[in-house]
Amino acid sequence: MITVIGIFEDVSLADDACEYLLGNEFTAESLDRHTHGTAAATQPNHEAGAIDRIGTFFSHLFDDEGEAKAHATAGRSGTIVTIHAPSARLAQEAVDALNYYGAIDVNAFSEDTTGQRSRMVERVVDDSIRLRG
Repeated sequence: MITVIGIFEDVSLADDACEYLLGNEFTAESLDRHTHGTAAATQPNHEAGAIDRIGTFFSHLFDDEGEAKAHATAGRSGTIVTIHAPSARLAQEAVDALNYYGAIDVNAFSEDTTGQRSRMVERVVDDSIRLRG
């Protein structure tokens, strides 16, 4: 399984990317969308838990602490779209779609990262740490 991540500043662009992916070979079960601001606005006491979930998610994906922190920082101020792709071909299609719809350059949030927009990571994400909703 290959995990693909894209972070969007504009929630409507993230929604457009999700709609495109769902219409082109991806299923709802393979796609997660998480907007941190929405959870915090509707559940004020939930904010700290949501922050921990985002940090835990990216720490699981990236061995490099700086890279995990940069992605978590970007994710906390945007919408995170994650695709769990069964093949390299589908993962690359997801990367292309996320980039086309405007996934941000995480490098803007940290000097320690390599400046990539959507990322492919060959790591399975356990259901307990997936960012849904």
